Amino acid sequence: MENAAVKYLRADAALRQSYALAPDAAARLEKALESPLDVDDEKLVAAAEDALVEFHHGAASKRCDWTMSDEDGALANTAHRGAITELVAVSGLRARLRFRDGDTPRAMDDALAAIAAARHLSVDGSLASVLFGYKLERTITGVLAQSLLRLSPAQLNELASGLGALPSGFSLGTAFESEKVRRNDFLAIVQAAKTRDELIEQLLKKVPALQSNKGLAGEIVDGCGGSIKGFVNCVDQQQSFYAAWARRFALPPEQFEKTYKGEFEELARANPFVRQFTPDLSRFRWAEAYNQTRRALLQAAIAVRLDGPKALNQHPDPYNKTTFSYIPVDGGFRLESLLREGGIPISLSIVPNSER
Repeated sequence: MENAAVKYLRADAALRQSYALAPDAAARLEKALESPLDVDDEKLVAAAEDALVEFHHGAASKRCDWTMSDEDGALANTAHRGAITELVAVSGLRARLRFRDGDTPRAMDDALAAIAAARHLSVDGSLASVLFGYKLERTITGVLAQSLLRLSPAQLNELASGLGALPSGFSLGTAFESEKVRRNDFLAIVQAAKTRDELIEQLLKKVPALQSNKGLAGEIVDGCGGSIKGFVNCVDQQQSFYAAWARRFALPPEQFEKTYKGEFEELARANPFVRQFTPDLSRFRWAEAYNQTRRALLQAAIAVRLDGPKALNQHPDPYNKTTFSYIPVDGGFRLESLLREGGIPISLSIVPNSER
């Protein structure tokens, strides 16, 4: 079966051959995707024609295998994140240009391909790539929302079907199990050391999070008994903790956060390794809830365009199973969840597109 990852990397190589990208191209393109369209966007999209053909082939593929090396651990090459970010942004820019020019069917194809690629990125087995994918998908959802009022009923149905057929990608719970439960990056570090000092040197060499802080590395090892055996015991405690929490990602985020905080603080008090190297899992659970709600908002907005606000009864918020609020605004409407991020309700605005 063809591998989407290969096609994406070919597409990025083609993009770079056809257009002079800056070293920080990924960040610049992300910004351009949310800025007013200009002549430079048109030039970039025109130059990227061949790259986007290959990109669409990748998005249409069922299988995506990034073949990241477990042995590299935190030092694994993640250049594919930048490649996908660049390509999703260019596809999103072309979608905006096509929506502007009335080429709605192909604009939808570009947007759907971009979301598919964002979800394909998430399957590399890392938490960071899932978060990257969620951010990209949120941006492309904004592109669709800007033009949703222009779509005919047939196009709205086609869009809903296209969204339903997209790859699901990894959730943060799935990625957590892949990165933290099935894999143990510290085993190779321990196996390469025979003494306390060698263990500290291996930690400094293999763990970027320590930022070459030898004193901190020594404190962690000494806090685990100052021996290889004691350090392994600390690592094993973290693995057991991870295995228990991997099964709890289905809990409501408030319950997850409250229970997690208590159990983590108890374990971290006696285990400096856990205290230093365990991420805040409740942050991932909240991010998962935000993403689930944003996906549901887009499906609900399509349903409202087709059948009016009454359709919201068939598209509840996955956060709490209640109905999204419907608020008429600016010739369109806004759907709003009770779920808040940073104190602001998660919402999606469907308003007339001013791009010409």
